[in-house]
Amino acid sequence: MHELSICRGLYTQLQELASEHGAEKIRRIEIEVGAMSNVVPELLDQAFRVMRDTESLIAEAELVIHEVPLVAHCLDCDSDQQMERFVFECPACSSTKLLVTQGEELLLRQVELEIEEEVR
Repeated sequence: MHELSICRGLYTQLQELASEHGAEKIRRIEIEVGAMSNVVPELLDQAFRVMRDTESLIAEAELVIHEVPLVAHCLDCDSDQQMERFVFECPACSSTKLLVTQGEELLLRQVELEIEEEVR
């Protein structure tokens, strides 16, 4: 399950963000997982929950995973098509000259930090 190593990498990014902004906790994390990213969203969520049990920085964090569908641009009919079941044939014209434009990403989109205000 490589999702655990992905979670470790994500946690490293979160630690850096928290340190940079003086945050003591992370409340919410939003990521995008493309259909062809080789990441299983359910397994990523499970790995995150396991890590959340051992890391105080994310102990109360909510992980929101946005699944991004596979979209390809057809070079023959100049259309963008959502690809179903990874069949690389344009649904509009049956061409196989396709360029993937969406669905390979694994992106950290948004992080909600808890920052304690200074009392003066």
